Amino acid sequence: MNDPSSQQIQFDFDSGPAEKAPAWDLPSYAIPEQTLPALLVRASAGTGKTYRLTGRLLHLLLQGAPIESLLATTFTRKAAGEILERLLSTLASAADDRTDKSLLALQQQIGRTDVTRQQCTRLLHAIIREIHRLRIGTLDSLFSQLARSFPFELGLPPGWRLTDENEERWLRSRAIHAMLSESDLAEVTSLLAMLTKGEIKRSIAREIEMVIVDTYAVARGCSLAAWEKLQTPSAPENQTLTESAGLLLTAQVGHKSADKQLHAIGELMESREIAELAGKPLPATVKGLVERDEPVTYYKRDLPESIVSALLAAYDWSRSHTLGLLSEQSQATGRILQDYDHHIHALKQSTRALAFDDVAQRLSEWIDKEDLATIAYRLDGAIEHVLLDEFQDTSPQQWKVLRPLAYRAALESQKQLASPDDKRLKNGRPVAPTFFCVGDTKQAIYSWRGGVAAIFDSVAEQIPGVTQDEMSISYRSSPVITDAVTQIFQNLSRHPLCQNAGSIASDPADASAYEADAIQRFNNAFPDHESAGKSLPGYVCLQTGPEHDGPADEKSIVLQSYVAAKVAELAESMPGRSIGILTRKNATVARLIYLLRARGVEVSQEGGNPLVDSGSVELLLSALMLSEHPGDGRWWYHVRNSPLAQHEVFRPHAEAAEKLAAGNPNPQDWSHQASIALTAQQAGSSVRRWIEHRGLVVALRELAKPIAEVSEASDQLRMRQLLQLAQQFERNPQPRLSDFVDQVRQQRVERPQPAQVRVMTVHQAKGLEFDAVVLPELEYALGASGVRCVARRPSPTDPPEAMLRYLGKASWRLLPEAWQRAFGAMAAGSVTETLCLLYVSVTRPRHGLYMFVAPTPSRTATSQANAKMLLYNALQCDAKPADGETVWFETGDPLWYQTDPAGSEDK
Repeated sequence: MNDPSSQQIQFDFDSGPAEKAPAWDLPSYAIPEQTLPALLVRASAGTGKTYRLTGRLLHLLLQGAPIESLLATTFTRKAAGEILERLLSTLASAADDRTDKSLLALQQQIGRTDVTRQQCTRLLHAIIREIHRLRIGTLDSLFSQLARSFPFELGLPPGWRLTDENEERWLRSRAIHAMLSESDLAEVTSLLAMLTKGEIKRSIAREIEMVIVDTYAVARGCSLAAWEKLQTPSAPENQTLTESAGLLLTAQVGHKSADKQLHAIGELMESREIAELAGKPLPATVKGLVERDEPVTYYKRDLPESIVSALLAAYDWSRSHTLGLLSEQSQATGRILQDYDHHIHALKQSTRALAFDDVAQRLSEWIDKEDLATIAYRLDGAIEHVLLDEFQDTSPQQWKVLRPLAYRAALESQKQLASPDDKRLKNGRPVAPTFFCVGDTKQAIYSWRGGVAAIFDSVAEQIPGVTQDEMSISYRSSPVITDAVTQIFQNLSRHPLCQNAGSIASDPADASAYEADAIQRFNNAFPDHESAGKSLPGYVCLQTGPEHDGPADEKSIVLQSYVAAKVAELAESMPGRSIGILTRKNATVARLIYLLRARGVEVSQEGGNPLVDSGSVELLLSALMLSEHPGDGRWWYHVRNSPLAQHEVFRPHAEAAEKLAAGNPNPQDWSHQASIALTAQQAGSSVRRWIEHRGLVVALRELAKPIAEVSEASDQLRMRQLLQLAQQFERNPQPRLSDFVDQVRQQRVERPQPAQVRVMTVHQAKGLEFDAVVLPELEYALGASGVRCVARRPSPTDPPEAMLRYLGKASWRLLPEAWQRAFGAMAAGSVTETLCLLYVSVTRPRHGLYMFVAPTPSRTATSQANAKMLLYNALQCDAKPADGETVWFETGDPLWYQTDPAGSEDK
């Protein structure tokens, strides 16, 4: 079968009942029709992709396209709201008869001059009248609408609903508990041993949960056979190992260090210590040299053929052992995922609760079997015009659902463009169907959510008649910023790692070759970035923080304290300007907020933190945990040594505990501890009955009163937000209060405090812009860490045909070449996403970009594979990496905020 990514996918639009042409009348506001081609737009950061998509929508609506025939999707409610707001505000402004400026702007946006103010007014009224039929929203909303239209076909339970992240965690925990309780102990023990390669783990449930969290989303469409693709090679005979060990133990190649290493390998083979031998790189290196028909030398000494044969035997033994364990681990993972899939499916069916991914998966398996005429009938209107935003973040399941709609729209558009005078092709439609998608693979930072940027590149091959356009003129950033961005990303190949580019064919087991190729591809494909605001001032600076000789954690704190001080200076010198601090980790967000507030800086957080960043909330949660676990002394100790001790439900028990403590000078006495434990049991029983009688929300409100009297305003705000979470929890309560406590500890809640300085992760900054951006965390390595499994796909849009647990880079030589290339593709993808994160980071500012890194004393600092050394090499910095508080790179005007004192609003 041919690779579906390399050909146009064919859909049968004639199956099922014939679609009757709807009786569409041309509205009074319609301008003459102009068939629009299928279009794919590559829009760099800040170039106006929302403007372009909105213009397409306006053009179609002004030509008379029925409101219900348009579909415009994006990934967040905020982005969908912005598209709708732009659509309505543009029409409203153009309809205003006080000036022609807005009307001219609309005409320029759609490329037509035959639009009148009256037509804009009539279209605006038509949209408002039928705004409920206008499909501008998220993919979630589209898929939910489809699922609610075909519940029986998708096998959905009656009255089903969508879950949130907290309920998903609870359902996952229940499914894992059901798996363990229904399984034989010996079977579970065996599976866990294979899963962990024999390592002892403290929590079976925790280990299984980690595997599920990291692999289920990728592998849920796979059969168990996909995890059994790795063939384990046989090990050498025992006699061969003994003879090879003897040769290595007596080896003399003329170099002391070489002989020592060969003897060490021989000793390991003789004592059959395979686990330690598998970590020795020399046998794999020799194997590679032999395969490439290169001279086998060690410490510049030629190795005799007998020694080479002995090392190859060591390699074969290591390979058999390592791949055997890997195969067992992979098969165990597959079995666990299959068992989990069975339990979670049954649990969700019984609770009538599904995640968005569950809906997308069912739709992707069903949609090819349904004709589009039936879909149009159920949706109360055919989707004729498909407009897709942020397309680089689309997952294979999502694209499988969208592709038939996109294919049909593009095919009809292609036919109409080829025969513009053939009215039969329109089938009664006022406007020929169209397809439009916009995205930027340089901003593909959501692979952890299932996004596959390669789908964007394959659209032109899968959808007929697609033309492509590129947007690289920024309407956001100053020329100083855009020039620096171009300089960085068009010179990534200056990093020493790129010396390995182009060497995959000669050594497919070399991870650095894939990483180098990924950097080189990003470098070569990067377009020149220009600024539309030629006169906008700007400034870019890359500098080191203070020197510090302590461990890495201490170095991070020193750098972050330095950054906080610099940001405080910036905020004071540029009042009214927005400053965004972008980090990689949520922990860094919390620490920087603390450091900035300590310096008196007004700061807010994007995306929020769990409410347990407030001591008052922690105290309330201790009271809830005491009701469920009165035997755990931590909760009672916390409650009785706090203002809650004076609450009526706790006062008698706290007073009893206090008397016990005062009457016994030895707190370690066992009878004293038993008495205190008894007061905890009594307090726990009292508060449990009290909460059951009043309900969670009322109970928390009353418990919060004595705490609020001694709390600061910020803690009082967090307690009010806790009450809001409790109200949501009571709408769909779980059996135990500890489930609510777990939700509070994990759910992020924003503080509604607008501030000049905003701190967030790079992912949260996507789509935002600031006058100045500060990057305090550029030490991160290229590529991802914590990878648990690797998928092998025939094409980006296909489900995995084979799955394998991850193996460290040093052991890739033990894998078959097909798997070496799959692992290499994974490594290349991780590096590309790291570059995308860096690109998103440096394209958020309008005027100022401030980058801070820690000094690097290593002699090989410039060769380190991390973001800061990519910048160092790309910008051709000549400062010593080890020097503290030193500017590596600087361009533009550091006083840019004085050049344009009026400032600018945060869009």
